[in-house]
Amino acid sequence: MQKGFLPSVLIASAIALVTLQGCKKDNGIGVDNDKVVKTPYSLYVADDKGWLVNSTDGTTFSGIFPPDGYAPNLILTSGTNLLMLKQNLHLSANNGKNFNPVFTNVKHFPWQTMAYDFPGHKSIYICSNTEKGISVSKDNGKTWQEDLAWDDNLPPAFNISSFSGLGNNVVFAYSSLNNLMFRKDGSDANWKPALMEGDFLRADGTDYFLTSNANTLFLTDYMGRGGVWYSTNEALNWTRIGQGALPTSHHWNCALSPDGGNSLLVGTDTVGVYRVENGAFVSATVGLEKNTSVYRMALKKNIYKNDATRTYVFIATNKGIYRSENSGRSWDKMTFGAFDASYKAAY
Repeated sequence: MQKGFLPSVLIASAIALVTLQGCKKDNGIGVDNDKVVKTPYSLYVADDKGWLVNSTDGTTFSGIFPPDGYAPNLILTSGTNLLMLKQNLHLSANNGKNFNPVFTNVKHFPWQTMAYDFPGHKSIYICSNTEKGISVSKDNGKTWQEDLAWDDNLPPAFNISSFSGLGNNVVFAYSSLNNLMFRKDGSDANWKPALMEGDFLRADGTDYFLTSNANTLFLTDYMGRGGVWYSTNEALNWTRIGQGALPTSHHWNCALSPDGGNSLLVGTDTVGVYRVENGAFVSATVGLEKNTSVYRMALKKNIYKNDATRTYVFIATNKGIYRSENSGRSWDKMTFGAFDASYKAAY
């Protein structure tokens, strides 16, 4: 053995021990619990040619279904099934490798919540060309039937156009045509009218769709004229969010609440994203290219081994996929090269 080698090794080992003791707590096998994801998300996006793309980290993307020339209206998942709506609703049971049509009687609307997966009811609801306008699947999208569970003495004519649910296991259905709201308090309960007081002032030429977070319902005018309203008491009373900078001459394509309460992002046609700040909308286009149209939004969460949670907002735009790590205050572009496409759907 070379003279002096052993003392040098001992000194180096002591230095390494001190260094390791100053690092973040790990799980004992050299893996940082602040960086190991316990429950990863899966993001699905599709472009205007029908190309379906997937990412499990928001930074790397892979194509999983080839373009067929038809842009999807929406994507959603239920259980292990992946559903994509074009003219008809199609289902994949193998992560998008192939799809089969499962429902053809769809009534189309231009917003994501015309179909809604609600795990609390173990049901997917979709707008359909049926008498009341709702069809339902209770097997994660494999089979569908008209939802016939309704209270008696309903209004004479209406047609449901969007859905959204709350954390108390109640799902709501709204008819924009008739300005009527209905609620279903459990998977086996009837749909019944939800009383809406006079706060919600609907103007002519508006077309509202529902979105929600765990405790707040939102009605957003797709036509960009009637404003955005919210209710914190299950659709009884409504308050209009201050118009602020939100433009009235563009379609408001999508809406998403990133932080609960009355936090809201609205994606628009050609003028990017707007965010609620101090009760009114402000521009939230930092990082977006000029003339960005935002078609869909998706909220994803990474939960780490130390139970820390990091939330991301993704938007599908005509300029690619963007991500925000600060609830929509600023955006980073995530798709480049072959993936730099015009995306119409995200989930």
